[in-house]
This record gives sequence, structure tokens and C-alpha cells, in this order.
Amino acid sequence: MKKIIVALMLLVSLSAANAQDTYAIKYDFFTPVAGCFGFSLEKARTNFTSLDFDAGLIGLKLGDYYQWDKFVGGYAAFGPRLYFVKDSADINNFKGTYFKPQVLANYFTYQGDYTYFDGITYQPLIGNVEGTDFSLSLLLCLGNQWLLSDLVVFDLWFGLGYGVSWITETTDVPEEHYYPNNTNYKYSHIHFGDSPLIFDGGLSIGVKF
Repeated sequence: MKKIIVALMLLVSLSAANAQDTYAIKYDFFTPVAGCFGFSLEKARTNFTSLDFDAGLIGLKLGDYYQWDKFVGGYAAFGPRLYFVKDSADINNFKGTYFKPQVLANYFTYQGDYTYFDGITYQPLIGNVEGTDFSLSLLLCLGNQWLLSDLVVFDLWFGLGYGVSWITETTDVPEEHYYPNNTNYKYSHIHFGDSPLIFDGGLSIGVKF
């Protein structure tokens, strides 16, 4: 987690050396509740476009409400941000409603106990499940960003899209007793059932450079 923070701050510091570039670094406020720790970097390109870079560490466990006992991984996303209203200056001011298509890659490993019942004695038994989950998604986001005192950034957004996952599991639970757990929760986003449709959203808070 500390390495991600240091790397992002170093990237912003090095990039800010160019006085013509404008950036905003933001913290995704609700990610710890989802089981991860996310940041984003926005770089202004024109008077109505920016480039967004998102990255996060999966594995932050605040309670016992997650579906797996252990999980660790990360995600990264990239996409252009198109503001609906052009700014009068050459570089956009990071304010207003925007549309953002982005590509999202997500990978994590997980481990947990699985309770099942013996077919003869009906006594509860506990087995172990381990697996990996890799997903690629295309997300179409709509949001609005506010800028306070030309410094503090508030970004509220939601997105819908399509995604595909590759999941590999190993378990010592007998096949006739094992029913795969819900694999729709990806920490960085959510799949809707067995369909490829995905959803994500958030509130990011940061500063402009």
C-alpha cells in the first residue's frame, strides 16, 4: 500500500516539473469499504479533455463481511475524460460533467474455508478453497467534478460496461458437495449475475497541481 502511494506521489512530482501540465491526484473515498485502496491521476490535455489513470491495491480487510477469508491483488484502469463544456483557457479547469470510457484490468488471489455436510453422518465438515481471478472490462462512466478554491477536487461518478473473467479454483472439498461461491464481486467492480454486464461507481477527493 505504501509503495503505491509513494509511486503515485513521485509520478505527480516529476510530471509537475513541466509548468504547462496540469494534474489532479485523487483518493477513491469508498474503496476501503470495498476491500481495496484506490487512487487516480488526471492529466489535462486540451480545454475539454483529460487522461485518467487509476490504480488500486486489493486486500484491505475492514471487517468479516467479505466473501473470502483472504484476498490480495490489484487493479489498473486507463481512459480519456471528455468534459461536456469547453473551458475558455487552453487547458481544462477540471470542472463540470464528463463522459469517460475506460479499460479496466483486475487480478487477485483468494482463499477461504468451505463448510459442507457428510453424506452419511450429516456432520459439518470444513474444506479449503483457493483460486485466482483475472478480469478485463470496458466501462463507460458518467460523472461530475467540482473544484474548490482552484485546489481541492471532488469527483462523483458511476459507470456501466461489459467484462469477462478467467477464474481458476482448487479445493479439497468433494466435487458432489462443492458449489462455487458468488464470483461476481471483484472488489474494484461488480458483475451482474452470469451476464457480462458490470457496474462501478465512487467518490474521489484530491488536489490539483
